[in-house]
Amino acid sequence: MSRLSIVITFLLVIAAVCMSDNSWAHQQKESYSNVLFNERTGNLEVQHRFYLHDAEHAAKRLFDSHADLLKEPVSREAFAYYVQDKFHIADDNQQVIELNFVGTEVEGKYLWVYQETQINHQTMSSFYIKMESLQDLWPSQLNYINVEREKQVKSLRLSAGDAWQHLTLGE
Repeated sequence: MSRLSIVITFLLVIAAVCMSDNSWAHQQKESYSNVLFNERTGNLEVQHRFYLHDAEHAAKRLFDSHADLLKEPVSREAFAYYVQDKFHIADDNQQVIELNFVGTEVEGKYLWVYQETQINHQTMSSFYIKMESLQDLWPSQLNYINVEREKQVKSLRLSAGDAWQHLTLGE
């Protein structure tokens, strides 16, 4: 085998390893959540968007080293329950509002987790919010939250260790 053949073979092996192994990809360490007061349905709807790559790493560390969020609905559901445990909304009296799990969806490079609850949000002038997803694994994780009501949007950026954030609506 010539020296050139050895070099080409070596480069092809390295390229194949790089393409097949997601662990070399860069983690984003950020998530985005939308909280929507749906006027039509009367529901408070929550949509969490995670980079699939970050969620895969987290699932493998949190539940199962063989978790596959892309192919296994059970793995996605386990991740969704983890997210539900780390995201909370409370009313003005700091009573936690129970959110119902709606489902998950993989869309391109994102994993979505959906929640909702029936609530009389017309009477809500403010609420508290806390989002700690993935911050127990990666302290540099940032969780961005957009809250939309009556075409007004308010945004929060939550870091590890942040306390409950109080958000006033309608101002």
